Amino acid sequence: MNINDIKMVGIDQNTPIEIRERVSFGKEIKKALLKFKETYNAEVVILSTCHRSEIYVYSENIALKTIKDFFIEYFKVTEDELGQYLYILTGVDAVKHIFRVACGLESMVVGEDQILGQVKNAISISQENFASGKILNKLFRDAITLGKKVRTETGIKDLALSISYIAVKFISDEFKDLNDKKAFVIGTGEMGQIAIKNLISKGTKVYVSNRTHSKAVDLKKIIPEIEVVPYDDKYVQIARSDIVISATDAPHYTIDYEKFIKVYKGKKICMVDIALPRDIDPKIGEIEGVSIYTLDDLKKTADENKKKRIGFINVIEKIIESAVNNFVNWFKTLAIEPQIKNINKFADVISEIEFERVINKLSNIDERDKKNIEIALKRVAKKMSDLMIKHIKNDIINKKYEEVAIDFIDENGGNI
Repeated sequence: MNINDIKMVGIDQNTPIEIRERVSFGKEIKKALLKFKETYNAEVVILSTCHRSEIYVYSENIALKTIKDFFIEYFKVTEDELGQYLYILTGVDAVKHIFRVACGLESMVVGEDQILGQVKNAISISQENFASGKILNKLFRDAITLGKKVRTETGIKDLALSISYIAVKFISDEFKDLNDKKAFVIGTGEMGQIAIKNLISKGTKVYVSNRTHSKAVDLKKIIPEIEVVPYDDKYVQIARSDIVISATDAPHYTIDYEKFIKVYKGKKICMVDIALPRDIDPKIGEIEGVSIYTLDDLKKTADENKKKRIGFINVIEKIIESAVNNFVNWFKTLAIEPQIKNINKFADVISEIEFERVINKLSNIDERDKKNIEIALKRVAKKMSDLMIKHIKNDIINKKYEEVAIDFIDENGGNI
């Protein structure tokens, strides 16, 4: 077995959106999985998000070019069109990559949570369609476990760099639970889109408006979960909302105090103004029940978090390196799995033989004592076999006496 038989081909957020749109598996993951599996009979997992499309394969027989050709032909694009954006990784590099992805280090917003759910979804779909196997199941299971670990141990998810991401965090602190809340986002630019995606990931119903209505309609094609609101109806929608985020490039207030006060019904509303110049008339913040956060409020947190995050990334990199080493070591021991099974079988048989021998020499022994003797002999045999297996695995991992170790197992564990 060779760890370089783990292969990955894909593109990420560094690829222009007009290309990403053309090579997105979207809802066709199952179709693509089955097509690959039926054609090549190999382990395969597809990770598809708005920022990346990646195929992970484990096979001793399939060449990287075959996977690359499948990717290109499936989407009916040319190699020249993908050009420098298509990346190919094998072995330890592929292992490290999926670990970094699951930890959020390859995300646009470093450390974000959404990607972890997407990695879980990728392996779940593959397992449901019998497309993955022992190697990729283990790889993705370790990636998910690692992703949870770094977020819990480092707290990086609470240190967002993106202003929009921090805006949603402020709102989360205000409401505690954003599930089933209604949010209204004005503006469809990059900051507005990041806020929308983060709100949706938290279970929030999101309504969107833009002065150029067609841009909001186009955004719905990319993010179908949103509801588009005509710009002229924005004040009515604001009054219905729990959350309002405004991120436009207008030179004046897009939410005016006088117009707002006419529709406001007294409910609690959290507003976040991430525009410069400001979109929301600051007088609105003086109304009881309405709170407003501005760029100044958010930027302080962003600057503080940026300094902290650099240290966290270094810590996470070390955790990832350790996890990669653990996976590589596990992979190395797969070569001696048959021999390990023989050792365990040998230990079981020996304990049974010795049990019968002891019982035959004892008289007047009841069933309870017999059971205790049997348990004790099995426990001793297991401890001895476990110790032997541990040392043999270490020898294999460290490339010490590899042939001698396997020969020893075959000779002493294989002939019972």
